[in-house]
Amino acid sequence: MECIRQTNEIKVDEKSVKTSKFAKRIFGLEGTLALKNFKRNRRRYRSIVLSLTLSVVLFISANTFGTHLKRAAEQAVVDSDYDICFSTDDICINNFSSDNFSTEDFHSGCMNEDEIFDLYDELRTAEGVYESSYQALSSFSCYVETDTFTDEYRESSDYVLAGESLDLPMDIQFIEDSVYLRFLESLDLPLEEYTGRDGQMIAVAKAKRADNGKGKASGLMDMFSDRSMNFQITPTTREGAKTGPEQDIRITFVDTIPVDTLPKPPSEVRPYVFMAVAPYHMKETFEAPGAHTAMGLTFRSETPSQSTSEMETMIKNAGITSRYTLYNVHQMLEQNHNILFIINLFTCVFVIMISLIAVANVFNTISTNIRLRRRELAMLRSVGMSDRDFQKMINFECAFYGIRTLLFGLPVSVILSWLIYRGLTAGGAEIDFVFPWTSIGISVFGVFFIEFITMLYAVGKLKRENIIDALLDDIT
Repeated sequence: MECIRQTNEIKVDEKSVKTSKFAKRIFGLEGTLALKNFKRNRRRYRSIVLSLTLSVVLFISANTFGTHLKRAAEQAVVDSDYDICFSTDDICINNFSSDNFSTEDFHSGCMNEDEIFDLYDELRTAEGVYESSYQALSSFSCYVETDTFTDEYRESSDYVLAGESLDLPMDIQFIEDSVYLRFLESLDLPLEEYTGRDGQMIAVAKAKRADNGKGKASGLMDMFSDRSMNFQITPTTREGAKTGPEQDIRITFVDTIPVDTLPKPPSEVRPYVFMAVAPYHMKETFEAPGAHTAMGLTFRSETPSQSTSEMETMIKNAGITSRYTLYNVHQMLEQNHNILFIINLFTCVFVIMISLIAVANVFNTISTNIRLRRRELAMLRSVGMSDRDFQKMINFECAFYGIRTLLFGLPVSVILSWLIYRGLTAGGAEIDFVFPWTSIGISVFGVFFIEFITMLYAVGKLKRENIIDALLDDIT
């Protein structure tokens, strides 16, 4: 009977509910009563604060997880300048398995340029193809002194000491002459200085910025300190051995390349990009016996799958016996975009579900606690507390609940957000840490709003009850 009547629910003495004079002056009688209610029944007070804190932590952590997961997925999704690629080298797509190829055929031997361009004229007639291009990618070794590196790159790499020299692998991309000229015009570079046999070359030299432990895990940095430099280069084989004579070139560094390069297997991907761009007619100047050069034909199509299928037939009918690869880049990019859509949908639904659970949890906890204080609140009203003062006391309680919740919940949420970020970067994602300002703002507003609505609902039901009935319920 004592449990049913809750006669032993609250056992306090005067000292345990004592409040300071400063609190009385600041909050008044209503605020003092709200503070005394917390001290008088700490178990209910702590249950509400714990419920709100867990809700805040769940919401911010779930939102942070979704945000960083989407950023990691967006980083993996890239666009390409072409939909279909025919390559004369046994190269797989970077970061993709061979299962993603629309078709993959390898044959012994190699193709010469005449065979490639004859095939190019035929493949570009495939149905749906509206744009086509060709390029070559040659491997070289470049003589470099570490003094020419930027301080940032030298410190982040193994080349800590200045005054050293090394042979740095690099590539030269030979593209159509017309594409190269348009690229020079887009950069506002004088044609007379960057064309001809002794003209300067354009290059990109960028390296990935390493994680410094402060949330900066992505981005690119310049490898060389000067924008224009002289280099000595030597053609190399696939294995990196030098073959052919040295040549002197002058390079001007820019931040972009005109067209996407041919794909490389993961084993050949370097932690930096050091690639020069030259018109295709200059390819003969840099050729050497045994040097590694990959040739590629790229196409854009309105119907990539149909065009790829037709190209497969053309290649078979041409009787090509050399090693080649034909794959549908558009299909793989579509798969990546679909994966990104699924991740976005998952994170949105996940955050919404967590938010709904949190709101329901808070609403149920607060309304239940208000209902358990039915007789207590009826007593306050019976001794003359007006509805205005009663609502003011409830508002103070909401404010105290919210402040205590945020004092505990926000630091825990930020720490968990950081741990989630570190977990994703440890798994290979190269993303920057995004401080959850938006989630924190929504949480601060949501805590007080949900408290206010819940209190308004629960107290409204109590106000509609007869005070005598509520007091008699304590007697019976």
